[in-house]
Amino acid sequence: MNGLPEAAPHLANARDLADAAPGLRHGVAFRSDAPQDGDEPPAGLSPWPPATVLDLRGADEKGQPNSLAATSRVVDLDILADANLAGDAAQTSLSSLAALYSTMIEGVPASGLTRVVAEVARDEAPVLYHCSAGKDRTGVSSALILRLLGYDRDVVVADYTATAANMMGVIARIVRGLPEALTAAGGSPLSAVPREILDAPASAIESVLDAWDAHEGGTLGWYLANGGDEVTLVALRERLVA
Repeated sequence: MNGLPEAAPHLANARDLADAAPGLRHGVAFRSDAPQDGDEPPAGLSPWPPATVLDLRGADEKGQPNSLAATSRVVDLDILADANLAGDAAQTSLSSLAALYSTMIEGVPASGLTRVVAEVARDEAPVLYHCSAGKDRTGVSSALILRLLGYDRDVVVADYTATAANMMGVIARIVRGLPEALTAAGGSPLSAVPREILDAPASAIESVLDAWDAHEGGTLGWYLANGGDEVTLVALRERLVA
């Protein structure tokens, strides 16, 4: 990963979900890459720190307690905990973003996404939800929230692809957080990851939207079939829609 910028002392891919679409309340739901010890407050997110943090990463990605644990209530919500990401299944899931996202929205892992909706709807705000890059689990979670609130596909795609401009900074922060033994020789496990995985192309999130649209009842039907409920949707709308 030569040519990376110096890792910033603040979140590299953070924004208020309300920036994605007109009519949403600011200061309620934030999305980002993973916070790190010593981070400065991110520009544009207020109030800060968040009252609640939804950490969507797996245990092997963390290495230490969430850096916001001293100021925020942290909810560990491993979106991919129940996905079969070992051996050949892992290679298949990481072969493309569409394959990875398909793993996320099918079977047991899908219930994790509906829980993100519930936490954003009811936990003390502001609620920050994040994974490692703030792109995949975070991006699909944002897409689900926006679609459930009735926003068009183009709004969802624009919010998702906005991450592409931040990816160099995100990767620099991820590499900084890797164990020294992995980076001492100038190498990184990221070098073996397909380039698409490190980008945010529109086609990736469109594959998710296509799957939701094809479900009986559309996105709402998918949500209800995977553990969601109408009461939570009412709470989500009352909280986020101005």
